[in-house]
Amino acid sequence: MNCPVCKCPNSPGATHCNQCYEVFNRSAAQAYLQSVRRERRQREGDPEEPEVTIQSQRFVDEEAKWQKLDVNKTFHQGMGMVKRYWVWPVVLVALIGGWMALSFLVSAELWYSLMGKKLHYFYPEKTALTYLVGMKQNTKIWSERDGRLDTPIEKRYTDEMGTVSIEKVPGKKNFSAKASAKEWIQILNEEAGSSSRSIPKKHPTLSGGRIIFDKTGMVLERRVSYSPRLGKSLTFIAPKFPKGAQKAGDTWNESIEWLDDYSGWKIAWRGKLQWSMGGIFPCQGKHCAQLLSVGDLRPVLRGVPDWARGITKKIDGKASATGRAQFDSSRKQLAANFLSYEGLVRIPITKLQNIPMDLRVGRRVKGPGEIVIYLDNKIEIRKN
Repeated sequence: MNCPVCKCPNSPGATHCNQCYEVFNRSAAQAYLQSVRRERRQREGDPEEPEVTIQSQRFVDEEAKWQKLDVNKTFHQGMGMVKRYWVWPVVLVALIGGWMALSFLVSAELWYSLMGKKLHYFYPEKTALTYLVGMKQNTKIWSERDGRLDTPIEKRYTDEMGTVSIEKVPGKKNFSAKASAKEWIQILNEEAGSSSRSIPKKHPTLSGGRIIFDKTGMVLERRVSYSPRLGKSLTFIAPKFPKGAQKAGDTWNESIEWLDDYSGWKIAWRGKLQWSMGGIFPCQGKHCAQLLSVGDLRPVLRGVPDWARGITKKIDGKASATGRAQFDSSRKQLAANFLSYEGLVRIPITKLQNIPMDLRVGRRVKGPGEIVIYLDNKIEIRKN
């Protein structure tokens, strides 16, 4: 059959023209609509297809645009913008640089490295300072005979906590600070169990003391009873520091002494702490200087239990101490002080048979021997 549009011959049964793709066997309505569309296309013309651009041609066109660009004109326009608005960038850079320079000049680290810090004390006159005191004792006591174990005597862990008030007392030349204990609690842990008790304020170990300063705030002396509680605490609440400003790396020595009580064995520890000045760090809204300390301690026997009276000889032993302290140089007050010391003490006795049976394990022996005390103690001071 022939196509009604292009008159091209087609095979019998074909559904559309092989030449113009005209669909055969349309309904009257479809044929009319198709003819209307064909006449509209002929009247308006076929829409133009978009121009195909080769990818390489696009780069060639862009390069031609850059070649046509007036470099000199663009440069002069940019320089004009810089000349017109140069003030604001310069002001911004100057503000940032000034802020950084000012922060560096007023930094505490810079002035500390240049000038150092003076470790002088100052206490307010109207309000008293309060320090929290913590003492921990881990002790083991046993007896030996000819270098061998005779009997274990005691093993205990003691934890004591208290508060000490420091109140300034004005003076004409020098000033002093009165120290008094507000409360004190002892927690005792033994093999038989644990117990706690409150130490009364009138207890001899809590007798008040006084710290004497010169007019610049240097510690001259500590007047306090020789006791293992308040007397020991004041050694660490008011350490003695050298005069003048101290810089990082500076060292000095402090002679120290305090008393410990190990179930009736009263031992005074004497020695020298070597202090070294560390860096500074923020604390309590201000800056504190870090102080480090190390030292060797030697024991001195100051008291014995009732059963050991008259049978002891010169003791031997030592302990190693390490600590650190924090001094608030802005407020001129001690912020914290920590010290731990560990050692072994040997106390020769002439009569091992004097050891009470309630402390002895096994049969009673006679002859000379030694009482051995192992200790691992800590003291912590914190400003409240």
